[in-house]
Amino acid sequence: MTSATTYYQTNLTTDINYLKGVGPQRGNALKKYGIENIGQLLHHYPRRYLDRTNIKYIREIKLGEEAVIIGKITSFGMKQARRRRFFQVTLNDPTGHLTCVWFNSISWIVDKFQIGDSIAVFGKVEFRRGFQIIHPEFDILEEGEDPVNTGKILAQYPSTAGLKVVGLEGRGFRKIINIALELVADDIQDYFTEEFREEEGLYSLHKALKQIHNPDDQQSLQSAVYRLKFDEHFFLQLLMALKRQAKEENTGRVFSQRGKYEKDIFESLEFSLTDAQINVLREIRNDLARKSPMNRLIQGDVGSGKTIVAVLAAAIVISHGP
Repeated sequence: MTSATTYYQTNLTTDINYLKGVGPQRGNALKKYGIENIGQLLHHYPRRYLDRTNIKYIREIKLGEEAVIIGKITSFGMKQARRRRFFQVTLNDPTGHLTCVWFNSISWIVDKFQIGDSIAVFGKVEFRRGFQIIHPEFDILEEGEDPVNTGKILAQYPSTAGLKVVGLEGRGFRKIINIALELVADDIQDYFTEEFREEEGLYSLHKALKQIHNPDDQQSLQSAVYRLKFDEHFFLQLLMALKRQAKEENTGRVFSQRGKYEKDIFESLEFSLTDAQINVLREIRNDLARKSPMNRLIQGDVGSGKTIVAVLAAAIVISHGP
């Protein structure tokens, strides 16, 4: 009897449940968040970064600054003060100790830590019976990882309580996104030619996605951000151009004559129109004489004469009847 094996080709449209490291539980949480497939996961961009290339000792931090500190956990647990429960972690480095506090939606975090864990935290430094960071970003270091010489910029992702419960916050998202990038590398097709990218100084789309999620350094991160923002602006402009083209292809009513009303109003004016007003009115007349609908905004300072231009334009249309 011959056994049959089914192979699934992974691509950008592959259901998120079938990505290694996801599965049904995480997949359902991701789908509730709006991430249905691998392509959407790759476009789930970080909201900020934990820069472990610029680590400070606890003795070096200052009140009110945002800092990255790495230390070992010496205690953790639920606390209560003034009828309010919170979760507190205390960590030490060779120069002192720091407490980290979480108040809201803390069910996902209570089982994250163990005594002796090395942890990198990032946030605004406050002082309440010692240095403290409230709701810091954090990343638990892997066993054996050098806390000082890692030199990594770690992505921190938008998340929800439902995602955090299934382990999808900073490290969890990074793991599955890196797996996805490797699996679908050949499926990420660029919109632009290599020649165009070189002229515009753009990363390839694959490189931009890789660096936005796992940057080598700040320069690589900025180049990735530039490429992805370029795409957003490019396709917005393309959409607007296509809409303009569609409008031009539509046929509307033609208002080819100035008409009696416009002439009467123009001749009754007790002042002369400025050159700018005359030029704008001429452009409006040309637009009204075309088959495609006019799409124009009259812009000018207060008192520059926009209203009379609009009145004259309306008079042209009225002269042609209903």
